Parts: sequence; structure tokens; C-alpha cells
Amino acid sequence: MLTGTERSRNIPLSCLHEIHRLVGAHPRPVTALHVGEPYIRMPEEAVEGYCRALRDGHTAYLGARGLGALHEALAERLEDNGKPSPDRVFVTPGSCQAISAILQSIAVDGGEVILSELHWPMHFQQVTMTGMTTRFAPFGDGRSVTEALDACASDRVVAILVNSPGNPSGQVWTEAELREVHAWAVRRRVLVISDEAYEDFVFDGEPCRMANLDLELPPEDRVVFSVHTFSKGHSMTGCRLGYATAPNDDRAALLTRVQEATLVAPSTPVQYAGLAALGATAHLTEHHAYVRGTRDAVVDLLGDKLVHLAPAGGWYVLVDLGAFTGDTYLFSKQVLADIDVGIAPGRGFLPEGHPTADRLVRLTLCAERESTLDGVRRLTAYL
Repeated sequence: MLTGTERSRNIPLSCLHEIHRLVGAHPRPVTALHVGEPYIRMPEEAVEGYCRALRDGHTAYLGARGLGALHEALAERLEDNGKPSPDRVFVTPGSCQAISAILQSIAVDGGEVILSELHWPMHFQQVTMTGMTTRFAPFGDGRSVTEALDACASDRVVAILVNSPGNPSGQVWTEAELREVHAWAVRRRVLVISDEAYEDFVFDGEPCRMANLDLELPPEDRVVFSVHTFSKGHSMTGCRLGYATAPNDDRAALLTRVQEATLVAPSTPVQYAGLAALGATAHLTEHHAYVRGTRDAVVDLLGDKLVHLAPAGGWYVLVDLGAFTGDTYLFSKQVLADIDVGIAPGRGFLPEGHPTADRLVRLTLCAERESTLDGVRRLTAYL
């Protein structure tokens, strides 16, 4: 029998899942500020599109890249983000699967991927799952983007993952910063994965349009994969529907191999729901305004002393509790036990041993507003 360590044993467990399980097992109702589940539900157009697909018998297999009509509609939606041809658009079971598949399609033995020090933990898990390793860039510590990338670079780096607006930071990258990342990647001949899950929730600044920068290059030299989802703007979290674009035909062919080997095909009725959801522009406007109003109210309640970073976009705000505790992981459990409020500890979003990991917690901004504000008031009173 071959001996050795299974690669899956190297995938780090996330304390965020532990908090989620504790909330689920809690004996009393919980004000859930620990998870991004939107109060504004999926548009009626999407509900009817899903039901109509079932009634009309659209339940058979489709190809690994997804529904052709949806490719066409998504390519049109992305006209201001790289103008992708429909044959480079991939429909996926959520943006999480899209990122995982992209990483598998670019993985090489000994390869490395650059993430921001402040990152969404699944990105780290997904890199680890490929057998590659992660390098963390110290963005936001006073260095330029190029200096931060140079500080963690090696000749083994194959990709940089950019998330704007960011989870958990709420950071919205400026066009100048994105251009620095892109120029650095092109110069070093590495790829860029642009996670734009929260693109419909930019409150200050402009949406990330990294793939647009590729248009200045010939197709064979383009480097940007862009990743999108119906979970956020269209409130379809449980439907698991996302999409991604590949920078050129060669990268699209490799990604097709991975998708054919792993998923066979995305859910057919859900794709029809997504196609219908694309027409629900009023929903996006309402949802954006609701989360923005909650952000403004929560930031006002917390005040400058508690807000770690003023969120320019996204669904979350980072709170600095360093004046109250040296271990926000244990503190999150105590808050749940004492005042029935769920919060996400910063340890889940930073490299192990990072000096600010045990100072921060993340609060959601997308849930029902009055319940959210009540939870924030209870938390500040508890502090």
C-alpha cells in the first residue's frame, strides 16, 4: 500500500464554519451577523424562470460550459468588462466552484498563488486543494501595490487573486491599483483571477473591470479570468449559479477539460432562472440601495474607534475589538452564548499568526436592517 499524506488533510479548517454550526445549534434565536445571507430575496422573474423550466421539461443535461442562451446574455452583460466572446464564458455552480476550477486548470507542481493578507478563507483552501501554496501580499500597509507584490513574489508564482469589492474588507480597488496589478502580472507572465462577486455593491469608487485591461494585449498574451455570481446582486445564494470568463481560447480549452471532469453540467433549471434574473434590473437597484443604507447606519453606530476599515463596497464591515479582547475567536463564542449574536472572528480571514487576526471580527450588512442594527447595539452595549 502506498503511504503518504492525503492532499485533503492539508486543507485548513475554517473557524467560520465552526461559528456557523454553533449558531445552528444555539438554544435561542440568534441575530446572525456572522454570515452573508441577504434580506432582499431573489427576484420573482428568477422564481418564475425556474418553475417554467421545470414545467417545460428543461431538466436534461447540458454541456459542461452551460446553456448557450445564457452564454450569449452573460457576454452581453459583460460588454464593459473585457467584451468576452460567448465561447469563453462558463456557467458554473456558484462562483466558488468557478474559482476552484480555474485554479485546477492553471495548477502546476510547485506553483504558488498570491492572495491578499486579508482574504476570504475559501480562496486559501482552494489554492491548497490544488497542491499549490499561497503567498500573502501585504496590501494596505503603506506600500504601493507593486511593492507589496514584489515583497511576496517568487519565480514559482503562477497567479494573483484579486477580490474587489473585498470580503471581508469592503475594499474597492482603484483603477490605478488594478492597472498596477495587471502590469505586474503581464511583466511577470502570471495570471490574474478577478473575483467580482460583489460587483453590484460598490458604494464608493468604481466596479472592478480587470478584464478590460486585457484588451490592450493580443489574445495569446491576455491573463485575466473574471469570476461573477448570481448569489449577491440577484440574491440567489442557495441556487448556486455563477459564471466566469477565460482570457483566451487556450485557457478556455483547459478550463473546459476541468469542468467536463468534475461537474458534467451545471443545473439546467437554475440556468433558466439566471437567464430570467438578468432582466430584473429593478431588483439590483433596490438591493444595492438597501445594503448601502444598512452600511451607513451600521458604520454610524459603530463609530471611528471600532470600524477597522470603512467599507467602500460589499456586504461586510470589519470591527476592531483589540481594546476589549486579545482573542476574538473565543470572544465570538462568548458573544453568542451571552447575548445571542453571531459574529465572525478575524482569525478566519488572515494568515495564521498575523498580528491583527485576534483583534478583528466581521459583521454582515446584507441582512434585515432593523435586526442588524439591534444586533450591533447589543454588541456595543456588551463591549
